[in-house]
Amino acid sequence: MRLRTLLLLVTACLSVVACSGDDGPDAASSSTAPAPTTTVDTAAMMDDVREELVQLVMQRDGLDRAAAEVRADELMAKDGDGRVVEQQMAVYSSWMSNYLMHPVLGRHWTEAEAECAIVTMMQVEGMARTAALMSSSQTGGMEVSDALALVQPVGFCVDLLAMMRADMVALGVPQDPDCLLAGLAEEDVASWFVALFTHGREGFNAAMGEDLDLTCPTGS
Repeated sequence: MRLRTLLLLVTACLSVVACSGDDGPDAASSSTAPAPTTTVDTAAMMDDVREELVQLVMQRDGLDRAAAEVRADELMAKDGDGRVVEQQMAVYSSWMSNYLMHPVLGRHWTEAEAECAIVTMMQVEGMARTAALMSSSQTGGMEVSDALALVQPVGFCVDLLAMMRADMVALGVPQDPDCLLAGLAEEDVASWFVALFTHGREGFNAAMGEDLDLTCPTGS
């Protein structure tokens, strides 16, 4: 687990209302979802995060170390005695352990892209909703809003069109991937995966079939 990413999660949580424990109308239902389990040494990690936060405050606000430590402790205390940060660490650890199995071409992501996706989701959706989305995600049967919340952070962090092309090559698709994907944008590929979450594999195939140039010849 990378400390710089955890620090980003912590500082995002401290500065964005969505991570403050009040996620709006959906918070009551979303916050009941259990956070994924983790084997992170929370106490040691919190010490490291505090030290990094002290350094960040010193650089940003021009404080001496003693004043920066006081400010860092005040910021850390805002999350409810560390509960939000601990939940973030648990969700982050679970995500990073399983991202290669993510339905949105996770097998092609780099570790940095996986980190970007989970940090973006937490910043946009908030802690409680992110945990709930991870717990309830499935292929088929999801609401469009939930499917978009799962797909959009990935689209922000990776090139979905390039990854789809690479996936076609890896799968040995007989047509030329460049021909099949001609004229399409990343948003088109993203819509296929929204359909996957809302209508399952059948919906994915139908959405993709509408967009691909199926007149492309097969290779020799």
